[in-house]
Amino acid sequence: MMKLETLPKGFRFRPTDKELVNHYLRLKINGCHSAVKVIPEVDVCKWEPWDLPALSVIKSDDPEWFFFCPRDRKYSNGHRSNRATESGYWKATGKDRTIKSQKTSPSGSSNSHLIGMKKTLVFYRGRAPKGERTNWIMHEYRATEPDLDGTAPGQGDYVLCRLFHKADEKLENSKYDEAEPTGSSPSINKSSPDDVSSHPLLEPPVLSMEILKEPDHVKTWSRDGDHYLTSTTLAPVERCSSDGVYQAEEETAMEVRGE
Repeated sequence: MMKLETLPKGFRFRPTDKELVNHYLRLKINGCHSAVKVIPEVDVCKWEPWDLPALSVIKSDDPEWFFFCPRDRKYSNGHRSNRATESGYWKATGKDRTIKSQKTSPSGSSNSHLIGMKKTLVFYRGRAPKGERTNWIMHEYRATEPDLDGTAPGQGDYVLCRLFHKADEKLENSKYDEAEPTGSSPSINKSSPDDVSSHPLLEPPVLSMEILKEPDHVKTWSRDGDHYLTSTTLAPVERCSSDGVYQAEEETAMEVRGE
């Protein structure tokens, strides 16, 4: 068996939920301790969460650690676990999630069946209900198949714990917690479809206007009775013809005269 220290850099111990229950937890419950020694057996609630990383067999910079934990009943005749430590307690949050596995029948069809449940817990300092929430999160995996209830000869009653440490103390957006994020969304300024004054591509078109030559028989025009447009001296204007020769033409210059 290759030691973890000899593996190339970049390798991680990152089993899936199905592998944790159907392989590691199954072997541990059935007493095959040497086959799963990569995960140590620790009574999690007899330690504070910040002391647990030092007990992990796998040494890495990843902020997650795995432990087998004997089930400690809070009440001798019940199924509720005791999750209190000296400094605080683990509090369940959200709903338990199901873990399923595909099972192939003799006929060849594949069906999914329930093999375990995953519970999310958050550690609080102090005592309920005035505990102070911390950034320590744990997933607790338990087997649900009848042959893994821990009561058969040679079996032990265990759960598998996956401990996380969230560096950012703002847990609202934690991927490990079930709490919904809070906070307002940033506003987005949208320009009106009628506002085209600031957009260079939406400037209104400028209409080109040509000054028409005043007919000889027209001398003045009246506009609202206040101003008159009168013709003045004709000024020659040079234009370039299609053959490149400049030709002089007469155009009428206009002036506005008010009374």
